[in-house]
Amino acid sequence: MATIEQLKDALNKWASLLDDPEIAEEFEGYNKTMQFVFPDIDAKVKLVFENQKARVEDGFDENADMSLEVESDLFLGISTGDVDPMEAFMEGTLKPKGSMSDLEKLEIFMDVDY
Repeated sequence: MATIEQLKDALNKWASLLDDPEIAEEFEGYNKTMQFVFPDIDAKVKLVFENQKARVEDGFDENADMSLEVESDLFLGISTGDVDPMEAFMEGTLKPKGSMSDLEKLEIFMDVDY
């Protein structure tokens, strides 16, 4: 099981990608909240996109635009590139909710090599 600190570190790395002006440009007008729920460690964390920036916040937002319920180790594997997110989705171990176009925007984070 991953720790909440490891998960937040991974999400903060994703958020820091928007420091790159080319990537930030892709998020122009994208003011959304992505809710992450990690049931195996009973943790909830949000990735908030606003003004071409992103930040990680603790807690649960029932009005989040998108959500993803995922086991902590699986998410860590996705964030490091060790796990193929499309394969995990097809197997049903990733459970995203929200607009597909909003969710597809987040694919940029899964294509980055750390």
